[in-house]
Amino acid sequence: MTRTGFFEWFQIAALGCLAGLGIGRAIVLYARGVCVVAIDWERTAWEKLADLLAMILFLSWAYETVACAWPLRNHIFPAQLCAVLVDFTLLKVAGAVVVLTGLLIFALALWAFADSWRIGIDRQTPGALMTRGIFAWTRNPIYIALDMITLGTFLVSGRALFLALALALIGLLHYQIRREEKYLAGAYGDMYRDYCGRVGRYISW
Repeated sequence: MTRTGFFEWFQIAALGCLAGLGIGRAIVLYARGVCVVAIDWERTAWEKLADLLAMILFLSWAYETVACAWPLRNHIFPAQLCAVLVDFTLLKVAGAVVVLTGLLIFALALWAFADSWRIGIDRQTPGALMTRGIFAWTRNPIYIALDMITLGTFLVSGRALFLALALALIGLLHYQIRREEKYLAGAYGDMYRDYCGRVGRYISW
């Protein structure tokens, strides 16, 4: 297997691991009677648009990851964006480490969440406030994991497209974090504010 071939297969395997972890955990929770996907009916028009854009960009990132690594003929974005900007082995290795770290953080977050994991803001049946495990180090481990995985994909592939997608998704996920913080402050009050005082939004030293 060539150097390029290895990293192409790595990207597909990493995407498979991410999907497997998320879908597998969702199936377990559904079997327990927990609805993972939550629809926030109190969203503003801009929040709905931001959620839709984030979903479209994330699915586009997943497809393009496979399309560039397999490779497939059809792409969502113009060929110019799929051009390779950088192609250094050391950068690819660094990117693989970032992706693997992101997957580890994602797995630890799902484990620590227990039955409280939701995709979206669940105003009807919110779970308990999570402060243990990896949540003792960061308030948003899943978002950090996704940031790392998308950014790491750019480092591995070196393509301009993945840099643009990573930056856009990081911005949209940060917006989602701020929305959730506002909700959590109202739902858990002083308990959440005390937690924010101890643990950083992204990381605590």
